[in-house]
Amino acid sequence: MLLSFVRACLSFPALPLLLVLAGLACLRWRRPWWGRSLLALGVGSLWLLSTALGAGWMAAGLERYPALVNADHLRANGWQAIVVIGGGRQVAAPEYDGRDVPGYWTASRLRLAAELYRQSSLPLAVSGGLGPYDTEPEAMLMAHSLVHDHVVNVRWQEAVSRTTDENARELRRGLAPQGIDRIVLVTQALHMPRARLAFEKAGFVVLPAPVDFVRGSASRTPLLLNLLPHPRYLTVSAQAWHEYAGLLAYRLRYAFD
Repeated sequence: MLLSFVRACLSFPALPLLLVLAGLACLRWRRPWWGRSLLALGVGSLWLLSTALGAGWMAAGLERYPALVNADHLRANGWQAIVVIGGGRQVAAPEYDGRDVPGYWTASRLRLAAELYRQSSLPLAVSGGLGPYDTEPEAMLMAHSLVHDHVVNVRWQEAVSRTTDENARELRRGLAPQGIDRIVLVTQALHMPRARLAFEKAGFVVLPAPVDFVRGSASRTPLLLNLLPHPRYLTVSAQAWHEYAGLLAYRLRYAFD
């Protein structure tokens, strides 16, 4: 519980808000220089990272891999499977009679995976387990969506993992006996560096197939509009912040494995 609280405080946008509170406290304690500095840092960072320009800067260090736009050659080049890892669910969706369904991030990954499947005919693997209050593994939701929404087949379901690292380890345990070690990995562009690191650590050779790029959206609008805050960009910056922290944590963990 304490670790989760500390992690939440160090995340975005909680951290800028804490800087604002610290600035107000310094002003109350008659530390005007510290108070004004912390207030400016907190409000300024919250504003900047809520804009298209700020979100693009945050994404720049993570969106390293180009989109995979032509999958016809994948089988000929020795790639053996398409792997999709879970990215969250919509719980008890009323429009689907109260069933859990893939959330936005997961649905976006599945859409690209289905397209790659049609182009390449490579077999599909989905990975995702149970959260604390879930009753159906995410892999089952993903497989159901691929079969019924996208009309493609799913060969493997890994329904135990709860983190990206566990996705990689559990899939390796299931696919290695079948000689599968060269995979096309589908996930968000922001998440791809951490996901690729985990899957390569597990023993896979990975071809990234990222989706949902952030960079480029700012170039299509005037600079003034790029500096206006929007909830979408706040979400992007928060996700990027999470990925930087996760990437650092994975690198430190793997360095001592």
